[in-house]
Parts: sequence; structure tokens; C-alpha cells
Amino acid sequence: MTRGFIIVVLICAYNFGYAQDLSIVDKRKRDAIDKNITLTSDQSAAIDSVFVHYGSEFNRLDLLTDEVESDTLLTEEQVLVRIQMIGQEKKDLRELRELDIRAQLNKEQLVIYDEKILPAKPQVLHFGIHNRVDCDVCKQ
Repeated sequence: MTRGFIIVVLICAYNFGYAQDLSIVDKRKRDAIDKNITLTSDQSAAIDSVFVHYGSEFNRLDLLTDEVESDTLLTEEQVLVRIQMIGQEKKDLRELRELDIRAQLNKEQLVIYDEKILPAKPQVLHFGIHNRVDCDVCKQ
């Protein structure tokens, strides 16, 4: 076998294992980064490492959630409090992951990242059943 063939097999095996570790949402985000931003090999490896690290943390929290939900010794209130704590930890991890991803990108790449991969969420002005005639937002 040639050396090039072995390298291709190893890369495919790595990518197969890597893809299985990521959630669908994370895989889409990682693919969007590859599609929209030209990364150096060092940047790509660092971002892969970020996704794998945080992916394992999210998996750990998912398992913890399952344990809490199935714990028959906890009251419903205790379960809710623990689930909220886990949810907050997930939110914090997402923010840290974003900081770690952004740290790998240069200024030009950050502009593309912000525009195409991480667009700002639309602001929710109001919702629910209400009197649309008197609503200042609905009148506009």
C-alpha cells in the first residue's frame, strides 16, 4: 500500500468517528464553517478540537439529565431545579464554545462567521393573544 492511501484511510476514519461524536446541529455548524470560511489546517484542527471537547461535555450533561429525570428518590421540584441548573450549564458551555471558536478566527473570518454562520437572532417584540387594534407594534 502506498503512504498516500494510508493517510486517506486514516483521515476518513477520523472524520467518520468525528462526525458521530457531534450532534446534528453541531455538524451543520461545523460544515457551514468549512463551506463559508477558508481555514488553515491549524485552524481547522483547533476548531475540530473545540467541537469534540464541547460535544463530550454536552453528552455528559445529557446523561446527567436522563439520570435526574429517572431518579425516583427526587421530588418533582428537586428534578425541576436540577434540570434548570443543567440547562444553565449547557447555555454557559455554548457561550464558551463560541468564544473558543471565535478565538481561532482572524478579523476577516470573524466578519464572515458573524454574517453567514452566526447571524443575530431576531428580536421578539411581543407574542400571544392581545388587542391588535391598540397594540403599537401591530399598528406599524
